[in-house]
Amino acid sequence: MKHLLSLLFFMFIAVNAQPNKPIVKVAGYPFSPYITQSVDGRYTGLSIDLINALNGIQSQVQFEFVATSIANRYKAYELKRYDMMLFESTVWGWHTIEHEFVPLDIHDGELFISLKDNAIDQAYFNNFDGKVLSLVRGYHYKFADWQADPQYLKAQFNIQFVNSNEASIVSILRGRAEIAPVTWSYLQFYLSQNPTISPQILVSTKWDQQYNHGILLSPNAPISKQQLSEWVGLLKKQQTLSRLAAHYGLENITD
Repeated sequence: MKHLLSLLFFMFIAVNAQPNKPIVKVAGYPFSPYITQSVDGRYTGLSIDLINALNGIQSQVQFEFVATSIANRYKAYELKRYDMMLFESTVWGWHTIEHEFVPLDIHDGELFISLKDNAIDQAYFNNFDGKVLSLVRGYHYKFADWQADPQYLKAQFNIQFVNSNEASIVSILRGRAEIAPVTWSYLQFYLSQNPTISPQILVSTKWDQQYNHGILLSPNAPISKQQLSEWVGLLKKQQTLSRLAAHYGLENITD
């Protein structure tokens, strides 16, 4: 009898045990306000919040963040080191790489900035002749035909490369460059944190590029495009996505 009870107990455990959830690896690189890396190495931002939201609305898989770099994300993708990437645009170097795309309908883009001491009016941004540009290494800009190769860019423009939007803004403030394209969402954040800076700079009224962010998904991911689209649709319906975006000063154009 004792052995029978033990056998039944272990059969109950086996039947009711939950198998480990498939892991969906979500890559990201420092690109505030989507991914911000603190001095102690922690990652925060809208991408991290969205990963948590995706884990909160379903129990089929576990979404986990993995760090990559802006330059190495293509190679890491082809090596299957991650399954998806949030807040990506298909025009940023993905045209020759097999992928699927799920729209998030989060609107952002790049504007140009300059010191008002240099820029008299908006005409200053009409051409870059004789002007030093501050570009984030690895970023794709429309005015440069989406080319991110440093050698190509140096041959076409007078450039100093930096590693972040913040560094681009600082290079303008310190007179190291005369024009910098800066991500609109980050510019709003930076100016809110540094209100004395706003009177010093002129922001262009024309965009270098505008985009509606989406999710880049590998066809080899543990989830399908249909599954992911359903979960994203649920976050939109619940207005979770729009609330998360609004926290970072971003616009969800469908909610």
